[in-house]
Amino acid sequence: MSRVILDPGVYLNVFPVEVPKEPVHIMRADRSSFSNLRPLRERLREENKKAWVYADKHVVYGYGPDVSFLETEGFEEVSLQLVEAPRLTSRLIVEGLVNALRAEGYEALPRKGRWRVYRPNQFTEVAGGKIRVHRGYDLRSLFWKDTVTDNLTFGLIVDIIWLLRDTANQPLNTRRLRQKYGYDAIIAIAQIQGECLPNRKINTEVARQRFQEHILPFVQNHLEFDLPCGGRAFLLPEPVRVILGGGGQ
Repeated sequence: MSRVILDPGVYLNVFPVEVPKEPVHIMRADRSSFSNLRPLRERLREENKKAWVYADKHVVYGYGPDVSFLETEGFEEVSLQLVEAPRLTSRLIVEGLVNALRAEGYEALPRKGRWRVYRPNQFTEVAGGKIRVHRGYDLRSLFWKDTVTDNLTFGLIVDIIWLLRDTANQPLNTRRLRQKYGYDAIIAIAQIQGECLPNRKINTEVARQRFQEHILPFVQNHLEFDLPCGGRAFLLPEPVRVILGGGGQ
């Protein structure tokens, strides 16, 4: 796969996402009928249904392969253009990518409004194999109004994360690691993360290197993925560029 060549400038780790322009079929119900979504989500799990619900202000949306099950819960099918529900669409973008990553062997850890993904079987060992350092990605989605076209634009934020695990894939605490394995282990971890050079000096280029060597290739490898509501999303390989303008007269 060809490498993305960026012109000189300042870029954000935000990548535009194109979603279907044609309407999608989705289920919808009034939020007033579901003061708490937890019981409904538990029923979906108990019934082993691949359907999910999301509350956005006064509306609850339902989507997924088994979404027709929600008809028994008072939902009705509607035709919806994704730009009409940007918060829902942002959620669908991240969930769609996470589903694709799971199929590749990634483990996904949910956080409020975001997901963290990493490969459990890919790591670098420290302290004689007692510490495993995993590189992963923090994924979020957002939307904004394009000032030129006045159209709503969606984007994916991709950050690098590092997870420390033991041989049983259990999380490790950095402070306890230093107490148990010493300062050399902490330095070795920092070198794997790119924060520390082999001579133990701080790497002032770490942000640029992570962007070029990890974030851009990750995006390049996931330019298309299915949305859980149907249809496909297209991730653009070139990140959002910061335009610096002067205030002169």
